[in-house]
Amino acid sequence: MTCAVAFFGCSCSLFGNNSSSAAYGSDDSSNNSDSDIDSSEHNNVKTDYAYDSLTDDCAKELYKELADSIDPSRAPTVTVSGLLDEFQITQALQAYKNDHPETFWLTNESKYYVKDNSTTVEFEYSMAPSEILTAKDKFENKIDNILHDLPEGNDFEKEEYINNCIIDNCKYDDAAAETNEIKGNENDAYGALVDGNAVCEGYSRAFQLLCNKANIDCVMVSGTVDNTNHAWNCVKIGGEWYQIDVTWNDTDGEKDYLQNDYFNLTDSLMLEDHTLSPKYSDVDAQSFQNVESWCNFYVPKCTAEKYSYFNYKYPTVSDLDNADDVVEALAKSAKNGDKYFSIVVDKNTDFEYMYDEMMNDGYLYDWLSKANEVNSNSPMLAQTCYAVRKDNLNVLTLELEYMN
Repeated sequence: MTCAVAFFGCSCSLFGNNSSSAAYGSDDSSNNSDSDIDSSEHNNVKTDYAYDSLTDDCAKELYKELADSIDPSRAPTVTVSGLLDEFQITQALQAYKNDHPETFWLTNESKYYVKDNSTTVEFEYSMAPSEILTAKDKFENKIDNILHDLPEGNDFEKEEYINNCIIDNCKYDDAAAETNEIKGNENDAYGALVDGNAVCEGYSRAFQLLCNKANIDCVMVSGTVDNTNHAWNCVKIGGEWYQIDVTWNDTDGEKDYLQNDYFNLTDSLMLEDHTLSPKYSDVDAQSFQNVESWCNFYVPKCTAEKYSYFNYKYPTVSDLDNADDVVEALAKSAKNGDKYFSIVVDKNTDFEYMYDEMMNDGYLYDWLSKANEVNSNSPMLAQTCYAVRKDNLNVLTLELEYMN
C-alpha cells in the first residue's frame, strides 16, 4: 500500500490586514532597553515537540525507528511490530519531518506492507544519494554563514535577525503555490535558504531550523487562510510563546510598511485571518480521511504581548502631551536613516481618538519638529509624511521623508 500526504501551495495574501493609509504623520523606532532577555535560560532548546505530542505508541515507535535509520546514502526501510494503518504512519512521518527540518530530502510519501503482526514501511527520498550529499554540503554551509553573523544580543534580536535573513534572501514561489505537485525544494528549508524560492512551508521550516540552531524553541504550525493550506510558526521568546508568520512578513519590497506585521502576535491577533487545523491527537483514522488541511502536533497558547514586534521596537503612547520618548526615538530613527517608524497606541486608550489627535491636532508635526531640533536638522525630517494606520495592532506606521 502507498501512503502519501500532499503539502499544497499556501496562501500568500500579504495585505489583508485591516490597514488603511492617510497623508501626514509621524513615526518612531525606539528599543525598550528594560526588555533584555536572558538567553541563558533557553540554552536547552527542545526540538522534539512533535514526537512528545504523539499519543499513539505505534506511531512513536515508527518515529524512533525512522530517526535511527535516516541515512543520506539510502532511503530507509523499517519494520515495527503491530499492524499500523495509514493514519499512524502519516503521524510518525510528519512528526519526524516537523521535528527535523534539516532532513530536507525526506519526502511526504511512503509505501507500507503488513504481515505476521508487523508493518514494514519504505520511506522515499527526493534526490539520489550523490545529489543529497552535494546539497547537504551547500545547505550546511549556508546555515553556518547565517549563524556566523547571528547577533550576540537577546533572543528577540536573534529571532529578528533570522526573520530578516529569510525574507531578504527568499522570494515567495507563486508558481509552486498554484499547484499541488512538489517539483523541487519549495516546501522545505533548503528551498528557502539555498534556492531562495519557497512557499510557506519552506519559509516555516527554515525559520524553525535556524531558531533551533540559535537555541530558541520553535515549532511549525499548520492551518488555512481563505480556505487555502498555510504554514507558520510559534516561537518561545523570554519564556513565553508567540505566533509568527515569516511568509507574511515578507512583502517582497512592494509594501514595506507592512513588513513584520505578523511578528510575535498573540493567538487572538493571528487567528483574525489564520485558522489552525486540528491536532492529530484530536482526530481518529476515520475522521482524518475527511480532513482537507494539514494537522498539527504541538500548538502552544500564545497570549504574551511583551515581545511582539511593535511593542518591543517602538514607543507606546498613552498621553499625547507626555511623549518625550517618541521624540527621542524618532530622532534616533532619523539618525539611522530609517525609512519607516511606528508608534504604538496604548490599548487602554481609544485608538480612533488618538489617531485623530495625532493627525489633525498637530502632535505629529510637533514631534517631527522636535526630532529635528534634537538632531540639529542633520538629518532633517520633512514635517509631513505618509502614515499607515494598523487598527488591529494599535499601530501607526510612518514613511519618513528627509530634506537633506
